[in-house]
Amino acid sequence: MARQLQRAANRPLLVTRINLWWYAVALVVLLGLGWLALNNLIPGLFLPLVLFASIFWLSSFVMAVIAKLRTPKDTPESRP
Repeated sequence: MARQLQRAANRPLLVTRINLWWYAVALVVLLGLGWLALNNLIPGLFLPLVLFASIFWLSSFVMAVIAKLRTPKDTPESRP
């Protein structure tokens, strides 16, 4: 059992397809929570959390776009 866990831990995580639609969904949720916090419809504690999450959203989005632009056009994952 321990060997199986160790073998699984050593395998690299490879993302073969980047789907940018999930970034739009996350952005809508972040903007909605920020708007609700600014209008005091939810506790103001959510506003710093939204700002914190938006920094990570932006950095993740930039890395995903760079990875998407670096993939060659003739690979199967770049085809629709």
